Amino acid sequence: MQGENLKPTDRQPEKNGKPVEIQPVAFRTGRGRRSPKPAARFRWLIAPVLTIVLISLGIAAWFVFTARQVVIQIDPAPERISIHGGLATLKIGGYYLLRPGSYTLHAEKQCFQPLDKRFVVTNEKSQQLSFSMRKLPGRLSVRTHRADKPAVQLEGARVFVDGRPVGQTPLAELAVQPGSRILEVRLEKYLDFQRQLQVEGCNRQHKLDLALVPGWADITVNSNPAGAIVRVDGKPAGHTPLILELSAGDRDLEVKLDGYKTWHTRLAVAADQPRVLETIQLQPADGTLQVRTVPSGAVVMLGNSFAGKSPLTLALLANQAHRIRLSKAGYENAARTVKVASGATKKILVKLKPKLGTINLVVEPADAEVFIDGKSLGKVPRQLRLVAVAHQLEIRKKGFQAYHTRITPRPGFAQQINVVLARQTTGKNATAEIIQAANGYLLKRIRPQAYTMGASRREQGRRSNETMRRIDLKRPFYMGIREVTNKELRQFYAAHNAGMFERHSLNNDQQPAVRISWDLAAKFCNWLSAKEGLPAVYATTGGALVAVDPVGTGYRLPTEAEWEYCARLEKTGMLVKYPWGNKFPPTPNSGNFGDKSAADLLKVYLPDYNDGYAVTAPPQKFKANFLGLFDMGGNAAEWCHDYYSIYPYQSGRQYVDPLGPGEGKYHVVRGSSWQSAAITTLRLAYRDYSAGRRPDLGFRICRYAKP
Repeated sequence: MQGENLKPTDRQPEKNGKPVEIQPVAFRTGRGRRSPKPAARFRWLIAPVLTIVLISLGIAAWFVFTARQVVIQIDPAPERISIHGGLATLKIGGYYLLRPGSYTLHAEKQCFQPLDKRFVVTNEKSQQLSFSMRKLPGRLSVRTHRADKPAVQLEGARVFVDGRPVGQTPLAELAVQPGSRILEVRLEKYLDFQRQLQVEGCNRQHKLDLALVPGWADITVNSNPAGAIVRVDGKPAGHTPLILELSAGDRDLEVKLDGYKTWHTRLAVAADQPRVLETIQLQPADGTLQVRTVPSGAVVMLGNSFAGKSPLTLALLANQAHRIRLSKAGYENAARTVKVASGATKKILVKLKPKLGTINLVVEPADAEVFIDGKSLGKVPRQLRLVAVAHQLEIRKKGFQAYHTRITPRPGFAQQINVVLARQTTGKNATAEIIQAANGYLLKRIRPQAYTMGASRREQGRRSNETMRRIDLKRPFYMGIREVTNKELRQFYAAHNAGMFERHSLNNDQQPAVRISWDLAAKFCNWLSAKEGLPAVYATTGGALVAVDPVGTGYRLPTEAEWEYCARLEKTGMLVKYPWGNKFPPTPNSGNFGDKSAADLLKVYLPDYNDGYAVTAPPQKFKANFLGLFDMGGNAAEWCHDYYSIYPYQSGRQYVDPLGPGEGKYHVVRGSSWQSAAITTLRLAYRDYSAGRRPDLGFRICRYAKP
């Protein structure tokens, strides 16, 4: 058969093991489907490629024209950098082309923390962005031990880096930013440790084992006898023998045992430097001697040393003889030898024998009353026996002018006083205790006496240019009982304006007139003299206002000697340091000073005194002194008649009614004002302001009594 010659590949196809029937189809020629030519095939292929290229070029052109030039600077320069976000990131040279929008920057560099930063590209054509990479921290481990005992590890020491607490020892793997750091370690009872540490970073390890120096020292204390109480800075620490663990610094060390003197020292303790003190030999306790005298106020000398004034308590070495000498002006010296047992108290009372002087009195009328130092002795006797010290003597009788004098009896030399009391008269020419000037201003009659002016070298608060001098004020005078007020000054000088001081008025009618010159005060005195027909005290010579010679009975400023006498005299006839007495600070109601009421105005003020006035007070608001004068201390400082200078010291010389160094020239400022720190000195402060104007300068007036 024909099929038998078929090759295996030419066999009839089968499907599922069965022959597939082959159907004949109609024959068609190839004229309807030709193969394309090569050129046609190329044209068909290039069209889409060209389209893609044109689109790409368009997109690229659009990107270039819409992108912004962005310069990104990173310090330090990273090893790897990538930018995410937007359509594309194109780097050209040192900048990037980025379209406006939000991006994320990622940068990496060895030993630095990865940098991840979001940034926004704006519509500006050219932009610059700067970033910094942080170096990886270093790793710090700290241990501590005692410097003197390395094997003793110390735990709980506080660790500080650049002043910031970071933990306690032992401290491990603490992240510390690289750079120069201040490392501090503090532990109670140990000296603070501090050092500068250079941290490299990059997770490098810094392991420190620090030696802390003990902040104390062992102090060994022994005493003989033992068992004494030891106190350190006033606190009990134990009994001897004793080892004290004392922190570095100066310490008060006290060792005390009953029946013995307390031993005391100031001990300088150095850290980590132990000391063994020499055995303290305790001495038997002193005896106590109480010394009283009649009268009191006697000077007590222990051997050749001044011990104080009676009544006095002295500590004396026990069981030893001591020579006590006593002395008081006007009394005979006394001496005693005493011995006091250890820890015992002994009292002695010594009645001093007075040294008396005789004063013979011849007085008319004979039934007048006599006063010694302000105390009445009754009817005037023919003779007085007085202690040989200065006494103030006064003789009074109703209807007669009182007689005043100061006298010092002299033992062995009788003195006699002859007095005829003058009857008090009435009428125009009467000699009154208080007179009233034409403007209503009141003045008090002063009967002065001799006194010592100035201060000794030993007196605290004395100025280097002050000298002591004997003053004899023979002419009675009238002293203004208070300072002249603004209202009174304006009667003469209507334009006067005291102004303000730190928002407080000095210009009220009843306040003392201040901010005036010496010339204005002197002219006021002349004006008042003219109103009463009295001779003017001041005249213009060579263009300057000076006192006439001799000074008459017209109104004037008080001399320095008169002012000090009136300010310091007290009822016993003695002169005190201050207008209020001998003690500082002022007693209550003594005057208007720089005190708590002026604390907001002054740098220096009296913290424990309050007069209720921030600035000047109306005169006569505080109590008068012994002579009935007001504000001799405090309120406004006052001009005086004579000028400020140094009196040359001349032993034995006595100044009679002195008008000043130039005898009639001017002018001294006396008193201590509310505004000044002068109230803190220890005697009557006065300052020379020449003829200037100062906020605290006022005045009071004075005049001689008619002969």
